[in-house]
Amino acid sequence: MARPQDTDLCPVCRRAQFSKRVEDINFHQWTDKGLVRCDASIRINACPDCGFRSWGEEAEAIMREALRRAYDNSP
Repeated sequence: MARPQDTDLCPVCRRAQFSKRVEDINFHQWTDKGLVRCDASIRINACPDCGFRSWGEEAEAIMREALRRAYDNSP
């Protein structure tokens, strides 16, 4: 079982704690309307030592919503 202080350690290098921040991201997604460009602001967990980055379900939901909005605005 993980010790409480280990829960925020990077799962890749296990040397540093994740820094948590909101980051603006851009991504593309193929749809039946072609390639759709999306922008979103999501909470990122990043390791300052090895550079590993991850995000959770909240960020996934924000990205799905950004895709839906971009898709709806596509010709």
